[in-house]
Amino acid sequence: MMSWQVVLAMIVVMCMCIVDVVGGRDLYEVLGIKRDASVPEIKKAFRKLSLKLHPDKNPGDEDAAKKFAEVASAYEVLSDETKRKKYDTYGEDGLKENGGGGGGHDPFDVFSQFFGGGRQRHPQEPSRGNDVTIPLRVSLADLYNGKNVPFTVRRKTVCHHCHGHGAANSDDIQTCHECGGHGVKLETRRVGPGFIQQFQTQCNKCGGKGKIVTSTCPVCGGDKTVFADVELDLDIEKGTPDGHEIEFEHAADEHADRAAGHLRFRITTVGHEFFSRDGDDLYMDMSISLREALVGFSKSFVHLDGRTVDVRRLNEITEPSQVVTLAHEGMPRHQMASERGNLHIKFNVVFPDTLTPDQQRGFRDLFQ
Repeated sequence: MMSWQVVLAMIVVMCMCIVDVVGGRDLYEVLGIKRDASVPEIKKAFRKLSLKLHPDKNPGDEDAAKKFAEVASAYEVLSDETKRKKYDTYGEDGLKENGGGGGGHDPFDVFSQFFGGGRQRHPQEPSRGNDVTIPLRVSLADLYNGKNVPFTVRRKTVCHHCHGHGAANSDDIQTCHECGGHGVKLETRRVGPGFIQQFQTQCNKCGGKGKIVTSTCPVCGGDKTVFADVELDLDIEKGTPDGHEIEFEHAADEHADRAAGHLRFRITTVGHEFFSRDGDDLYMDMSISLREALVGFSKSFVHLDGRTVDVRRLNEITEPSQVVTLAHEGMPRHQMASERGNLHIKFNVVFPDTLTPDQQRGFRDLFQ
């Protein structure tokens, strides 16, 4: 009698065989996406792979041409809600029985429809929406110490209801019969005896979109996008320079027909009460009395990280506007926080408004 382990192993093998027979290729694996991938995610995966594998970029590479055809076939099925449901339920066999997918199509037609060009055009890097730059005011102390700043951005996102189609449901999106879904029409013009000119024009019926929407999405009102708040974590690194930009790729407004632009935060330093900055060096002024300028002093100040730093000039004369440099007390070097610039202290000698007679005699005796 077989053990339960053997029986279980046989059942697993049988299930795998059944899945292989029914499902054929895994179209989700062909595009490198999860089974619950959204329409924008499917489009993004197809865009990336088709541009990489297109025969124009891989002349003479039969393997790339074969993979290109597989990617186009997978996209044709998974981007169509009806075909996708049939595939998820019956595998590719279900598509063949209904005459859809599983071969017989031209992969260049899928590529052309997706990118809006003809077969003769070379694939180009897909465009993206406008980049957005937001000024971000950061205190000098935060730039010195580093800080994580939560930030809420209100931006346009692809409508979760219609997935960027603008229709109430997918059944209300129809392929334009005028252009066959290409968005352009080929027209012929006779330019002389025996001469004919062919040229492409945008389809007036669908406005170049290749699709006709017969209903309006109740959520986005047909705009294809809605406003939503997005939470971001800005990592302000120690020593981040003024004007530095922190970039979030494809985090600007989303679009139904192209990738989102990049979102950038440009650092603007808020002025400090005591310190100023130039590169990795810090500058500050320190006031001392006339007596301290002549006989020396011991003072202290609180640094940007809360430390108390002592400044001693004992038995030394300090001239007005003299600058003393404290090594390694400046800003941390950006992305090399263990290294620091210098701190330059300029001394301002405060003269008394008046002198008593005794003080006057003392100064006369001192400088005789």
